[in-house]
Amino acid sequence: MRGNHQKKMQKILINQHKRQDIFKCAHQAHFRFEKNVSVYHVLKEKNCYPSGCVWFVWKCKLLNKGNSCPKGYNYVGKNCFSCNQYFEEKVCYQPEILLDQKKFDNFKKSLEEYEEWLLNVNGKDIEFSGEVNSVKPHLKKILFSVGESLRFKGFLLSFKNGFIDRVFFDDYIYASVSRKSQERSGFAKGDKLDFKARLKIDHGRIVLERLRFVEFKEKLDNTSWDLSEALVARSVGAEFDCQPEKCLICEKGCLMDVVDKTQTKERMFRHLFCLLGVESPGECWYDLKKRVERQERGNISHS
Repeated sequence: MRGNHQKKMQKILINQHKRQDIFKCAHQAHFRFEKNVSVYHVLKEKNCYPSGCVWFVWKCKLLNKGNSCPKGYNYVGKNCFSCNQYFEEKVCYQPEILLDQKKFDNFKKSLEEYEEWLLNVNGKDIEFSGEVNSVKPHLKKILFSVGESLRFKGFLLSFKNGFIDRVFFDDYIYASVSRKSQERSGFAKGDKLDFKARLKIDHGRIVLERLRFVEFKEKLDNTSWDLSEALVARSVGAEFDCQPEKCLICEKGCLMDVVDKTQTKERMFRHLFCLLGVESPGECWYDLKKRVERQERGNISHS
């Protein structure tokens, strides 16, 4: 009886910053997400609620008419500012609230509670307990005006939920581990872990770093990524600027950090990266293979 009472009184939080059911924006950058934008993007990154935001679109008189650039550029960047063919178009966007007033007021209270909790844990050492949902290579792509670099940072564990100290966090949590740590521990889907780590906020995501005192409460004999496989995947993989749901939950799809240094102000965003190198989500043979296997298992179980 006492255990049931404690469970009812247990504090439960979700990541209010990553919610995409609060705001919608008509900016063309959000079209591939059906105009849905995260709370973090609106309130923290762009700070465009409630006053909206001004967006300057860089344009070229030559490229807009299908002509070539005399300097050989294929897109408009910061190197074009001094060119007499360069001009800017000023556009203002206003985020749309998807909730009625009562639900929006409830959201603001929940957001305030979440951010108060974040202040107490961000940058601090915490105790964590959870079950590994996936293990994937952690990739970071940097765009320069003269080229790009794709770096392998180690591995990223994901958890669908878990305990952060005494709080049950019912949302995605990530843990960054080094190559050596993955080789030593062999983290795999289904492993149940306890450890201490440093909590940080990465563009709205909760990421745990500097894992130590790792204890396996349950260790499954599941296969997982190793260093050589990750390096091969980095070489053959394919990048998408969209994020289909089937790819996000696929063990062969991961979100890649992209840092754009070609603009005056550095931007950070995430692209989907197919570790198999499938160039189009609609032509994915791996997804088809998995569906056939599930269907065959279902037929066997009913026979």
